[in-house]
Amino acid sequence: MVAVFEKLRKRIELIKQKSVQKPIKTILIFLFVLISTIFFGQNQTENSLLIKENLDFPFGTIVKMKVEIIDGASLNLKALQGQYLIKIKEINDKSLEKPVIMEFVDESREFPTNNFALYELLYEKEVENGLSSDKIAEMNKNYVGKIVVVLGYESGKFTGSPNKSEYVKTNVNSFQLVNQDYGFHFKNYIVIDSKL
Repeated sequence: MVAVFEKLRKRIELIKQKSVQKPIKTILIFLFVLISTIFFGQNQTENSLLIKENLDFPFGTIVKMKVEIIDGASLNLKALQGQYLIKIKEINDKSLEKPVIMEFVDESREFPTNNFALYELLYEKEVENGLSSDKIAEMNKNYVGKIVVVLGYESGKFTGSPNKSEYVKTNVNSFQLVNQDYGFHFKNYIVIDSKL
């Protein structure tokens, strides 16, 4: 009988040890994950930067595009007032289910990106005293809505106000750091190489 009680006592001790080991093991795994995330993980609470193409082609791949010139003012965004963008309708002779609107850089010198550049292209002189809304409307008649076929590629750049480190936030006079701009991000755009 004593042997039975001794076996039972040993089993109870073994169960206690295992039940104590399991929470300790769980706590150790939790601490490992937490410490790894702090030291090696990417901070997902801040603005993360995502660099991805808007088109289904890698950055820098020249493609044939059918595009429509659009007036940035029509998008009702203050940052795009006075700018022209392109609406990409076809890529390599394939229609897009949903056209993509993007800003562009013109290396062909045939497609102005803003009101002032359009004025200079049309009148072969620089703007002297600003542009009236009537003059802009007159210029837009023959430019906005124009559909052209071009060769170009997608590119991009980082832009906007940089994020501040915790040190800078707490130890540098914040008055010197006031910026009124978009947050730091990657901006995609199309580079128009030539008109076809």
